[in-house]
Amino acid sequence: MNTKSIDELIKDYFRLLLASKGEKRAKQKKRFDTILLYMEGYPRKQIAEILHIPHRTVNYYIARYKKEGFDALFLMKQPGAPKKLSDEQEKEPVFTVCNRTPEEAGAGIFANWTAPLACTFVKKEFGVSFSHRGMQDLFARLGLRYTRPTYTLNKADPEKQAQFRSVCEELKKNC
Repeated sequence: MNTKSIDELIKDYFRLLLASKGEKRAKQKKRFDTILLYMEGYPRKQIAEILHIPHRTVNYYIARYKKEGFDALFLMKQPGAPKKLSDEQEKEPVFTVCNRTPEEAGAGIFANWTAPLACTFVKKEFGVSFSHRGMQDLFARLGLRYTRPTYTLNKADPEKQAQFRSVCEELKKNC
């Protein structure tokens, strides 16, 4: 039995109406709309048909609302799977990728890090397997981004460069 007064129900109705109109997430909006339609007197079966959701879901939303109120309608973040590496362990691959080449880290004779190479390194160091996408997600969560390497010639001789440019200009004029 509903123990809310008429004033509380009207207040909840308008809160739901405002929340529904401003909601961008479809799943959250359907929760609000389910209760709005229920408060407007629609039968549960018709609510399910209107919103294209199972009848059981309509019953669940209404039961949660009746038991716990407006706040029970909000989606809760799902925790997901536990992390494969501890916080301390996560720092080591990041440090290695940032400061050492794969060859120096013993991950192969490559010049640049890739997700598969990082997976190999983590498997060797910690005995934990990651998918390539999982490794990319780990690095993204820790603030790293994938970029293609750019090569610079640190030891270039400015005199030889000037000489090369002049030779190129001569060749262009003669062609």
